[in-house]
Amino acid sequence: MDASVTPIPDKPGTSLAQTTDFFYPLVDDPYMQGRIACANVLSDLYAMGVVTCHNMLMLLAVSKDMTDAERDVVIPLMMRGFQDTAQEAGCLVTGGQTVLNPWVTIGGVASTVCSDGDIIMPEGAVDGDVLLLTKALGTQVAVNAHQWMEEEGDRWDKIKHLTTRDEVKAAYRATTLSMARLNLTGAKLMHKYKARAATDVTRVWYLT
Repeated sequence: MDASVTPIPDKPGTSLAQTTDFFYPLVDDPYMQGRIACANVLSDLYAMGVVTCHNMLMLLAVSKDMTDAERDVVIPLMMRGFQDTAQEAGCLVTGGQTVLNPWVTIGGVASTVCSDGDIIMPEGAVDGDVLLLTKALGTQVAVNAHQWMEEEGDRWDKIKHLTTRDEVKAAYRATTLSMARLNLTGAKLMHKYKARAATDVTRVWYLT
């Protein structure tokens, strides 16, 4: 399942829905990376029809290879992007953990208390259901192509005859915005149209 669902003792019909996730940098913009990480953590709840998140914790790893100047610029921007997206979702970031690491990572824990009717378990799909994508496929391709273009190495040489720099830049911009967008509307529509199942597929999730 995309998130754990734990029945609360002595509270019949009430459960704790909780998920955690973290990411290595996917984009060049630290603020957008923070937004993307938060949106992805929340997407695990949304994929199960949970539309309200009561609390988030931020999990942050600071690279030991960063200079003080780099750290003082990059890390606050990532944190602000994460917090802004949590606020957009109507959720508070109340704590977390920061560690020193070889690589920068950012993620979090999302938790909410909800009734059984708020949750759509990912086990109800049947033959003949319509498969609906809430976001476009190909985000990893767009991110990789942009990275290869900037590096101008052998990988870019293999694909540069198939596309243009402007196309790669446009796809990268669209991908960044897509990954940072909350799937909250999709979660609400699951209830409106009585979806039977959904799942999160990193940076894209499926609704049936």
